[in-house]
Amino acid sequence: MTRYQGSCFCGAVRFEAEGDLADGTLRCNCRFCRKMRYWELRLPEPEGFRLLAGRDDLAETPRADGAALDMHHWFCRRCGIRLWTDGEIPEMGGRFVQVVVAALDDVGEAELISASVHYTDGAHDDWMNPAPETRHL
Repeated sequence: MTRYQGSCFCGAVRFEAEGDLADGTLRCNCRFCRKMRYWELRLPEPEGFRLLAGRDDLAETPRADGAALDMHHWFCRRCGIRLWTDGEIPEMGGRFVQVVVAALDDVGEAELISASVHYTDGAHDDWMNPAPETRHL
């Protein structure tokens, strides 16, 4: 397991996340993820996420569709950079934290290139199964 350091563009928000890009990453085909070109690393344990600085600089994207999912997308209100998603969804295995791969500061190109990507079908609330089409993600 690796302890990654992450931050927003302006540096106001900083965090640590324990996971391993070698275990794979996630891209989703739901409307939000498609618009954000979201690429995530799901942490094996939600407790592996620690906010180090910037709690007052965080903002949450409001749910446009009014869905009752317990899923929260966090970003820096100063520079707008997406940072992580957390929540609790039984279909996704319960409580989770997923950090945005692009927000990780200490990851080299070789590690990014070698990280496998699982394309999930969030567009149909079927996160455990692959998306039927991925070329647009």
